[in-house]
Amino acid sequence: MMKCLTLTVIFFVFLFLSVICESETSKSGDYIIYMGAASSDGSTDNDHVELLSSMLKRSGKTPMHRYKHGFSGFAAHLSEDEAHLMAKQPGVVSVFPDQMLQLHTTRSWDFLVQESYQRDTYFSEMNYGQKSEVHEGDTIIGFLDSGIWPEAQSFNDRHMGPVPEKWKGTCMRGKKTQPDSFSCNRKLIGARYYNSSFFLDPDYETPRDFLGHGTHVASIAAGQIISDASYYGLASGIMRGGSTNSRIAMYRACSLLGCRGSSILAAFDDAIADGVDVISISMGLWPDNLLEDPLSIGSFHAVERGITVVCSAGNSGPSSQSVFNAAPWMITVAASTIDRGFESNILLGGDESRLIEGFGINIANIDKTHAYPLIHAQSAKKIDANEEAARNCAPDTLNQTIVKGKIVVCDSDLDNQVIQWKSDEVKRLGGTGMVLIDDEPMDLSFIDPSFLVTIIKPEDGIQIMSYINSTREPIATIMPTRSRTGHMLAPSIPSFSSRGPYLLTRSILKPDIAAPGVNILASWLVGDRNAAPEGKPPPLFNIQSGTSMSCPHVSGIAARLKSRYPSWSPAAIRSAIMTTAVQKTNTGSHITTETGEKATPYDFGAGQVTIFGPSSPGLIYETTPMDYLNFLCYYGFTSDQIRKISNRITQGFACPEQSNKEDISNINYPSISISNFNGKESRRVSRTVTNVASRLIGDEDTVYTVSIDAPEGLLVRVRPRRLHFRKIGDKLSYQVIFSSTTSTILKDDAFGSIRWSNGMYNVRSPFVLTSKGDDSKN
Repeated sequence: MMKCLTLTVIFFVFLFLSVICESETSKSGDYIIYMGAASSDGSTDNDHVELLSSMLKRSGKTPMHRYKHGFSGFAAHLSEDEAHLMAKQPGVVSVFPDQMLQLHTTRSWDFLVQESYQRDTYFSEMNYGQKSEVHEGDTIIGFLDSGIWPEAQSFNDRHMGPVPEKWKGTCMRGKKTQPDSFSCNRKLIGARYYNSSFFLDPDYETPRDFLGHGTHVASIAAGQIISDASYYGLASGIMRGGSTNSRIAMYRACSLLGCRGSSILAAFDDAIADGVDVISISMGLWPDNLLEDPLSIGSFHAVERGITVVCSAGNSGPSSQSVFNAAPWMITVAASTIDRGFESNILLGGDESRLIEGFGINIANIDKTHAYPLIHAQSAKKIDANEEAARNCAPDTLNQTIVKGKIVVCDSDLDNQVIQWKSDEVKRLGGTGMVLIDDEPMDLSFIDPSFLVTIIKPEDGIQIMSYINSTREPIATIMPTRSRTGHMLAPSIPSFSSRGPYLLTRSILKPDIAAPGVNILASWLVGDRNAAPEGKPPPLFNIQSGTSMSCPHVSGIAARLKSRYPSWSPAAIRSAIMTTAVQKTNTGSHITTETGEKATPYDFGAGQVTIFGPSSPGLIYETTPMDYLNFLCYYGFTSDQIRKISNRITQGFACPEQSNKEDISNINYPSISISNFNGKESRRVSRTVTNVASRLIGDEDTVYTVSIDAPEGLLVRVRPRRLHFRKIGDKLSYQVIFSSTTSTILKDDAFGSIRWSNGMYNVRSPFVLTSKGDDSKN
């Protein structure tokens, strides 16, 4: 059989060479040739990579990357005709363009600790724990990102033990004139970089971070404790990563222009071989085809090797079906707020001074007692400008003579105008400051902190407009920013956080979980003058927002779980994180979105992550490798395709007959999502849970009973209603039957939950039912 396949490939070599002659003028580009699972011994002889690579060499082309550890394939520069021909080769799963992915761009951990103590969490790291089979510092988090700044305080190796013996990676120092300028240590144990043909610059032949993104996220997940961190005095206090004892391995796959898919796959391939335990990825590609998505491909093979992969959900919210990185083998993380706010109040002048509450980050060198003329943007409108655009401080709509030296009040009712554009325009025209009227919590991290900007609520905007309209010479002072904790309602889901349902199928619920991602303080590049506000020295720490920041929070928790329970699979870790999530704020009310509406599982998955809860989940949902293979079957891939993708398939594997995407609801996932629910017929799904209670507490023999939270019009039955576990490791199954109490189709998607409890552990699974199918786009 192998001889026949080899002869077939040789035949294609001649076809390929002839196509090259005919395709010299055709459109060309970089392509990824994905060939499925690598052979078990790490060689590539059995998957034809060598033969296909020889096709390139004969045409004078060299592969940019070769993949051989976790999966097989390569990346190369091809014409469209060559790519089409390559896709027909034996052993090739898919051929697709090498696209550019974009990054999804501390009090947060203190807030999570506080939240955990306020909830029904019975154990803390102090009073609960089994002896771990490995030292906590042996857990390794791999970051696929923009690099790292090794001199940052978060990455010192003080009190760290020897590098774990399982580590097989390296520390690439780069090829610049000073190769010794980058070094690793016992904290930052490894670093690699990947340059594509699209971006060849000797300055970037290094793992060093020139964007700040990779440094920021790595310190969130695993940074050392820093006692005096702040952003120019704001948000001051102790800063630490989620898993301070974990080791860091950085894989710089991103540049100033983005993250090449071929480099991401190369990073995945190396991380799998290097021996990381968790991979953290804060970037994404719009979902289109699972087998043409580098993150979906790389994460599948990493999870197959027992590596937990945590990904950001994306910053394309609040639109429906905007979630990224939603394959079931990934942990998909949405963003949430914390209880820290940055107050920048406004003092209105005149005989009756009034203080208006505002929010912003400004550290401008300005007289704290000096008041400036206050105007509404509409009064500075250019003669030929659109009135609505001028009210919103849109570019080229305001008169510079009128704006100069004044604080300008801007509206925010145009969807295509972002706060940075408004403040930049007012600053460009010589304005002293800007007051923005907006009813949504704002990401403050992208506003120039050297320019006075504050954001107020619409009801306060009415007061300011009344003052302006009733005063001959209105004046105001924007007060210096101060950070406050504990007084803000939190968490809530910010508008930028991407929402479910998953674009490719509604039969799996994504995102999985929410974690802090708004105005997060973490380490930054040392000496970065580009990040320094006007008149200030470069910051050692910076404030950033995005699901890029929420992702490493969960990565840190996953690393803690892996160190405590080294035998746990990625699915067990995800289950523990999801089933112990909370849905309440620090005041006991339900978590809301940026508009104040009740958040749903499409916004935050199972809810807000907790720190201590995942260490004692009671029960876990073990999503097996067969579940993932069945997912591919249900999604529409053939048995032959799946056999190429995974080399861990049992002999005789075949996709179930007459399966479809609706069957995805039956994979053993910690949440439930039902599509095409017409209300006329009941729908039934099954789940299996495993008892993982601690022997120290004596819960080997225990009984769980179920409680159901279902919306009106929906009947939810669980059989059986009691699960009796005799010992740790026992697995028991149950079924959930959904039916409608009316004869009408669901007008809106229905949300609820199933909770198993034995009086000590609460194991909650959210569910979603929709009448829509996978062809629906809203």
